[in-house]
Amino acid sequence: MGWRSNLCVTLGVVMAVPAFAADNVPAQMDAARAAYQKNDLPRTARALEAALADIHDRLGRSFAETMPPLATGWQADPPEFQGLGQVGGGLSVSRAYAKGETSLNATLFLDSPAVEAAAALLANPAATAAQPNMKRIKVGGEDALLRFDASTKSGEITLVLNNRVLLEIEGENLANADILVETAKGWNVVKIRTLAGL
Repeated sequence: MGWRSNLCVTLGVVMAVPAFAADNVPAQMDAARAAYQKNDLPRTARALEAALADIHDRLGRSFAETMPPLATGWQADPPEFQGLGQVGGGLSVSRAYAKGETSLNATLFLDSPAVEAAAALLANPAATAAQPNMKRIKVGGEDALLRFDASTKSGEITLVLNNRVLLEIEGENLANADILVETAKGWNVVKIRTLAGL
């Protein structure tokens, strides 16, 4: 795994993209407001947590539609998403791809500390140059960092959008770095920007 992906390992239930559910957020927010006015802080917290979970559910489904599409001969798991409240906030959406022994994992982080860390690295050419097997490239007009280690046949590609969204693809058993670049081009960046309000 890359240096950011461990954020998701110890969190609660990872959710596969489900069917659309009823919008309970307004009622949950009203319940939170009513409980807060009565100084019932435990019920306020529960209602707000339920509203946030539903918002993440909706966001996760929407961002899942922006994931890179399947290339010919590849298989993929359904997208999964989860809130990252236990590690600083935000949302992650991920999808695993495989073709024979080659595997890829694409992850989108929204408003997460992981975005800030990646943005800082992208903004610092000296730090990038100090990283082994890493170089700066363009992917569909976006600045990106590409790392590929031929000795381990592994690598990752990272893009940051407006310091709020991190797009990362990690790969194992790669013949070369081209598959990382081509897969990264599959992100629907236009829709991601719209959903994130960028």
